[in-house]
Amino acid sequence: MNNKQKITQLREVINSSLNKLIGKKCILLDAPYYHNIGDVLIWTGEQCYLSDNHIECLYTSSYETCIFPKIDKDVTVLFNGGGNLGDIYHEHMDFLLSVVRHYPDNRIIVLPQTIYYKDSSLEMEDFKLLLSHKDLYICCRDRVVYQHVKDTFGSHALMLPDMAFCISSSRLETYKKAVIKDKLIIDREDCEKGESAISKDGDVSDWPVFMHSFRKTTFINKIFKHVADAKLPLLSSLSNKLWNWYAPRFFNELMIKEGVEFISPYRHVETARLHGCILSILLDKQITLVNNSYGKNKNYYDSWLSDLETIQLKS
Repeated sequence: MNNKQKITQLREVINSSLNKLIGKKCILLDAPYYHNIGDVLIWTGEQCYLSDNHIECLYTSSYETCIFPKIDKDVTVLFNGGGNLGDIYHEHMDFLLSVVRHYPDNRIIVLPQTIYYKDSSLEMEDFKLLLSHKDLYICCRDRVVYQHVKDTFGSHALMLPDMAFCISSSRLETYKKAVIKDKLIIDREDCEKGESAISKDGDVSDWPVFMHSFRKTTFINKIFKHVADAKLPLLSSLSNKLWNWYAPRFFNELMIKEGVEFISPYRHVETARLHGCILSILLDKQITLVNNSYGKNKNYYDSWLSDLETIQLKS
């Protein structure tokens, strides 16, 4: 299967499941207002999915800017997908638990996630609180997570591919550069760095927004972040409202531009970041996917990408 065929296949899987669950109006919470291109790709895929299926998004916020607006019972609450549920980035699970408490009468859908806990007792505690909501669905990004979550949530656990595959080609085409280089190696030095040796026979870099502390792409967002962290009631409240307006309209697009301009000049991409792989598929590259510290990349490959002729796994 080639890249184009794979994209079509995975979009069909997403549409066939989510179209049955999401109403005509929604709010989208936990949007990534931070400088991770991969998470912004997920968010962009969600935007494209909603637009393609004529679903009106009434409100978008991050976990830092949410005011929990009052909504009608027929409005679906969407929680952003990704790999941040568990005890590595527990602030996102804390936020999801707050969402469950604030919207007991609305359907809540956690969009495709990789869920990972080191502390099984904390996992049991969090899952018990989630189970208190009777209309909560959790979408799992790979077979391993799905089998685990299904044991607790039963038919309210679904297995779906990453939402970044819903990004329309028009969102990427504007920023594509001519292919003039051979190989890009996307390495990572954070807590998810795996044991597999990554190659050095090409241009080595992490996402560009991680490599340079000052970029015009992220400057305004950093101002909003500093104001939010200051927790000055009136100023932070106004700043967060502006942030909720700015991020979906400008920050999101700037981050997509960064990602496409970073990857598009290369023929081959070797990546330890899952969304370096997914964006490379969307841009029709040859790919080597390197596993991460807790098996996320390998599990995703085994679940969705093993029949893709343009990719090989280094585990």
